[in-house]
Amino acid sequence: MHSMGAIIATVKKEWLLLRRDVAGLLMLLLMPAALIVIMALVQDAPFKDFQNIRFDLLVANNDEGSLGKEIAGKLKNSRNFRMIDSIGGQPVTNEVLMNSLQAGTYKVGIVIPKGASNELANSANRLANTIAESIGAGTLPTREPRDSVAIKLYFDPVSRPTFRMAILAALEKYVTAASSQMLVARISKLAGAPVAADSQKMEQIGGGIAVREAMLNRANDVPKINSVQHNVPAWAIFGMFFIVVPLSGQILKEREEGSSLRIQLIPGAEQWTAIGRIGFYTLVCCVQFILMCAVGLWLLPLFGLPSLSLGLHPAALLPIIVATSVCATAYGYFIGSIFRTGAQALPFGAISIVILSALGGIWVPIDLLPRSLQIVANISPLHWALKGVQNIILRDASWGSIVLPSLILLGLAFLLGLVALKMNRARINSL
Repeated sequence: MHSMGAIIATVKKEWLLLRRDVAGLLMLLLMPAALIVIMALVQDAPFKDFQNIRFDLLVANNDEGSLGKEIAGKLKNSRNFRMIDSIGGQPVTNEVLMNSLQAGTYKVGIVIPKGASNELANSANRLANTIAESIGAGTLPTREPRDSVAIKLYFDPVSRPTFRMAILAALEKYVTAASSQMLVARISKLAGAPVAADSQKMEQIGGGIAVREAMLNRANDVPKINSVQHNVPAWAIFGMFFIVVPLSGQILKEREEGSSLRIQLIPGAEQWTAIGRIGFYTLVCCVQFILMCAVGLWLLPLFGLPSLSLGLHPAALLPIIVATSVCATAYGYFIGSIFRTGAQALPFGAISIVILSALGGIWVPIDLLPRSLQIVANISPLHWALKGVQNIILRDASWGSIVLPSLILLGLAFLLGLVALKMNRARINSL
């Protein structure tokens, strides 16, 4: 009975403590609910049928024949793509298409090469000859198919493999439909009557006009279409922002012990202490990112995975990583300053990082999110950190591409630090 009484008394005590911390109790209930809503919206995007999503598609049509017109016509009426064949009143050229994709202005584009219609005519003649052989008829002039006239598909280097495969499958459907329709029409015209060709034979003979993905980056020969290039920087940034847990916990511990109050009572000491703390944890975050890159460079290849490529300007990673580290540390300082207890700060800090990472493109590409979430994503520091790092690692961009993301991260860090200092001073004045 004595032990049962102790258990009941302990339960009552813990309930009273938890009930007094209303903010902590609400955090335990509301933050998981917010996480469920956000993650459900984010994770729902990859499971949607791509037929219900429309993408801007750059088209550089170099073909002067009927095939280019037929493909363009089908794409214009497509439910999957918004065809863009001119920018600023000028036709999209190969160079404009590649530069737009490299800069991330557009996500996907195709180049219909010169001579594609002639290649289709050659395929029709070859298929007609196979039919003519079976009935003893004459043959038409043909040549070997040319792989160089295949329709080339290009992507923004940041595009992930799952997105590439889905777009490739959708485009193949339209191109195959246009090619097959013209192929059958030409064969029927040559034969003088409608004909039915074996679909497998047609696919083999018409392979020269297939859709084939091509590498956009011509300066760097390292392929960027692999999980290492996308996952290492994304999850390294995610890990950097989890500095919020130990940092906020340390701030709360100092407040509980009274050392924080003593520092705040010394004129000017609080600001310098905050700068020192942020500087130390910024260094910790930078070291963390360097270690994660080392894992991608040397450890992952031991497991049969590709080695991480740091792009053509790896030194440009330094400013964006420092800005990211400062912002992550300032966020941890902010969380530790505005909350009163660990029951409030730690759950909020950890769950908010998961939510911000989901909104920022760490889990799912932002382009696949609902339009409303794409707008909200701009408030996530992880979005700007990932954008800056991807510009260097995936797009092979230079220093200019990290200026805006770095300034936004540093500006957000300054704002968070300022609010934290104001909260601490208000707390002292209320004593």
